[in-house]
Amino acid sequence: MAGQLEEHLALITLVERGSFAAAAKALDLAPSQITKRIQALEQRLSVQLVHRTTRKVTLTEAGRLLYESVREVAALVSEAEERARSVASKAHGRMKVILPSFFASSGFHHEVIPAYLEAYPDVHLEIDIVGESLDHLGDAFDLLVAGRAPHERFPDTACVHRKLLAFRGAIIATPTYLARSPPLAHPADLLAHNCLSYPRRRWHFVDPQTHEPVDVETRGTLTSNSNAMLYAGVMRHLGVAWSVPYFFDREIADGRVVTVLDRWVSRAALDMHIFYPPARFVPRRTRAFIEALSHYFDGDPRATP
Repeated sequence: MAGQLEEHLALITLVERGSFAAAAKALDLAPSQITKRIQALEQRLSVQLVHRTTRKVTLTEAGRLLYESVREVAALVSEAEERARSVASKAHGRMKVILPSFFASSGFHHEVIPAYLEAYPDVHLEIDIVGESLDHLGDAFDLLVAGRAPHERFPDTACVHRKLLAFRGAIIATPTYLARSPPLAHPADLLAHNCLSYPRRRWHFVDPQTHEPVDVETRGTLTSNSNAMLYAGVMRHLGVAWSVPYFFDREIADGRVVTVLDRWVSRAALDMHIFYPPARFVPRRTRAFIEALSHYFDGDPRATP
């Protein structure tokens, strides 16, 4: 079939360009290749299609009939390709996104999601907020966001994934809680504190002098995948939380909460990756969503690329 299409294309181009040399140039081929394709077509059909002279190329009656038919097919193919390009360049269809709860409540959703829907009104956006997004790699989705400490590995998956940003976390508490609690100068001191935590209770730090990783298995009276729950616990002076500064921006600014162990968490960023199904062509709706996320976090001092 591929050979037949090449022969038909050679005939169409030969007629439209008027000479073997011009047809060869248009198709980026040698003139001899155009000649071979026309000859192969004539041999396969057992009919002469082209009258060749030194000055011009003319079609036989059989050649004219074949040219008119295959030209219509070529026009339909070109039209179909143009429609496909149009669809590929326009974001549309259903878009399923899976986000971990701490990322979904980090503030970007106030701006990114409404702006995305305004820019791409033909996209139907479905967002699932989950505790641990990596548990959903086997689900059907267009885009999934997941985080891991830099020294940890993501599970093996057929999905394509790349780094979106490094999310800086912080250890947060109220001055009231810290005033009535044991000193907190080293990650190991957390063992004497009520740690309000996401489901992954192993908190990751980096020694500011040796740059070696330091992990602490924390304990506490509240474990939740909701930033709102952790926020409420911190603001009621119940304990100390590992959280995302985005969620405590105003409270940090006005002194109602403070960050501790800053030197230990300054290098302990959380690498955020985006995952999407393996495909030769990534849909425009997915590329647009990735671009929106990247643009939002670009240049923010609390997140690094």
